[in-house]
Amino acid sequence: MLYNIYMHVDFKHLQKVNKNYFSHGWRAIRVSLTMIVVGIIGMIHAVFPFIFLKTVSNTIKSLSEELNS
Repeated sequence: MLYNIYMHVDFKHLQKVNKNYFSHGWRAIRVSLTMIVVGIIGMIHAVFPFIFLKTVSNTIKSLSEELNS
């Protein structure tokens, strides 16, 4: 299983996405925190289905558009 980690190492990733270290890091942190918050909102929605009706799906669509642009 450890050998699979090497398949996910790409030292040219920043060049490929045309980002510097800090802008890439900030974006990765922001996206990660957004997904954590949306996950919590999704759990709240599971218990109280009458609130946060489209919050999770709209946020996921927005993140997907941003990451694919």
